[in-house]
Amino acid sequence: MRKIKNIVAIAAITAMAFTTVGCNMIAKTPEAIQKTVLAKVGSENITLADVDSELQADIDYLKEQYGENYEENLDDTIKEQLKAARQSVLSQLVEEKVIITKGTELGYIPSDEELASDIEAEKEKFKEIYGGEEGLQQALEYYGMTDEKFDTFVTNIVKTEKVQDAVTKDITVTDDEIKEYYDTNIANYTKNPGANAKHILFETEEEAAAAKAKIDSGETTFEDLFAEYEGNASSGIKPLAEDLGYVENEQENFDTDFLAGFKVLKEGEVSAPVKSSFGYHIIKVTDVVAEATVTPLDEVKDQIKSSLEYTKKNEAFTKQVEEWKNELNVKTYEDKL
Repeated sequence: MRKIKNIVAIAAITAMAFTTVGCNMIAKTPEAIQKTVLAKVGSENITLADVDSELQADIDYLKEQYGENYEENLDDTIKEQLKAARQSVLSQLVEEKVIITKGTELGYIPSDEELASDIEAEKEKFKEIYGGEEGLQQALEYYGMTDEKFDTFVTNIVKTEKVQDAVTKDITVTDDEIKEYYDTNIANYTKNPGANAKHILFETEEEAAAAKAKIDSGETTFEDLFAEYEGNASSGIKPLAEDLGYVENEQENFDTDFLAGFKVLKEGEVSAPVKSSFGYHIIKVTDVVAEATVTPLDEVKDQIKSSLEYTKKNEAFTKQVEEWKNELNVKTYEDKL
C-alpha cells in the first residue's frame, strides 16, 4: 500500500511541476493580450484593445514596419513612445467614461434625439477644418478611423460639453476679479518702445551695401527685395528675409548690435548695413512706438473676463471629475501597458 501511495504522490508532484513550467512556457495570444484590462470605471472595463483602437493609424504603421508581432521587435525608444501614447489615450478614455457615466446618471446629457442637431453641427466643424467632406474622409482614413468610430468620437465630444456646461453654468467672474488680474498683469497690457521690423540678412557688408544703394536709387524697393529673399528664411540660405513682428528697443534675447541699429530708425526708414553676430542686415521699421503705452482696462475687459471664466470653469470641472472618479472607484493598471 505504501508503495502505491508513493507512486501516486510522485505522479502528482510531477504533474504539478509540469503544469507550473507549462504556464510559464505558454505565451498569451495577441487576442488575449488585447483583452487585458487597463482600467475599471464602476462596472465597466477599458481594455488594451480600446486604447489601441484610438491609436489605429500608429499601430498599423508599426505593423507595417515591424510585422504583426511588432512589440517584440521595437527598440527601447519606440517602446517608450508607444507606452507614453497609450498612457495618454488611457487617461482620456477614463475621463471620458467617467464624465459620460456620471453625466447620464445626473441627467446632464439630453436624449439622442435632442443631441442630434448638436452632433451634426460638431461634424460640420470638422468638415470646415478639413476643407469639406472629401478632406474629412481623407483625414479619417489617415487616422484609421471608420465612419462609425467618428460618429462615436463626435457624440462623446458633444456629451462631454453638455456635462461640463451643466457643472459650470453658475460660475461667474466679478469686476473686482477682472481689475485684480489686470493690475497684477499690467506688463502684459503695456507696449514698450519699439516698432514692427522686417530685415534682410546678407553674408557680407558689400552685399548689404549694394542692396541699400539700389533701394536709395529707386532701382528697387525694400519690399521687392524682401519678397525675393523671403523664401530663404526656412533654409537659412543668405540673403534671407524675415518679418520679425513687433520688436522692443530693449528686447530680450536679441542681438544687441542689431537692436542698436534698429532702435534709432524713424517711421518707414530703411537702415544702412547693420553688423550683428549673424551677418549684415538692412532693416525697415513701421508703426514706431516712441513711449510706453498702456492699453486701458475697458479695451481688454471682455478678453480678461473670458479668460478668467475659462480658467475657473476648467478648474471646477477638473475637480468635479476627480470626485466622480472616487465615487466610481476608478482603478487604472498602467503597469500592464
